[in-house]
Amino acid sequence: CDGVAVTKSAELIDADPTGTIPHALVLLFGDTVQALRAFHDVVDTKVRRVALIDTLQDEKFEAIRVAEALGKDLYAVRLDTPSSRRGDFYQILSEVRWELDIRGFEHVKILASGGIDEYEILKLNPLVDGYGVGTSIANAPVLSFALDIMEIEGAPMAKRGKRSGSKQVWRLPGTVRNLVRPAAKPAPTAADGRPAEALLKPLIVEGRVVRDLPPPRTLREYVLEQMGQVDIQTNRDRGLRADY
Repeated sequence: CDGVAVTKSAELIDADPTGTIPHALVLLFGDTVQALRAFHDVVDTKVRRVALIDTLQDEKFEAIRVAEALGKDLYAVRLDTPSSRRGDFYQILSEVRWELDIRGFEHVKILASGGIDEYEILKLNPLVDGYGVGTSIANAPVLSFALDIMEIEGAPMAKRGKRSGSKQVWRLPGTVRNLVRPAAKPAPTAADGRPAEALLKPLIVEGRVVRDLPPPRTLREYVLEQMGQVDIQTNRDRGLRADY
């Protein structure tokens, strides 16, 4: 690794933290170039200017916009595109590289992040100059997830590939089936008229803890009760033998 983005991690290895513009900044400004210009105006010039280009618009056109906005001061563009919505990531990167080069921005590097692992790196190396790797470098194979901004001061706002607005997750009674709906919508009901249970319950509001967590034993009992409603088949259930 050439660097780490988390301040505490950098302290532990006696290094300066490095990072790029986050999606949150672009969402707050509502425009990639405006966010980049604000960053450029405020942040120390020793910090390389890396523009995140996949928040709101097509990556190819955003790459052109940020390159024309900062010119020689732009160090790189970053695509932080999760596999769930990236399509042909190699092709997208290829288009970005092409459009930058034909406009004279050969100096602008390309950084990739978002669910990147060692296998993806081998595929993308012909086009990518650097990678942001988090989950895959820190652990064995895991379920990848992230927290995203869904609204700003009550107004729906989310990056591409996400459904904006505050939401509620409802559990239909007597089932393990969940429904995700806008938070302002009323609770759905089961076929027998019973209302669904709201699974998202505030724990912290405006920095204050508003609800006590149940003890671990209660949480364990709840999980086991929920699992009891799911038909989980093991190899033994299927009559299969494990080979060791």
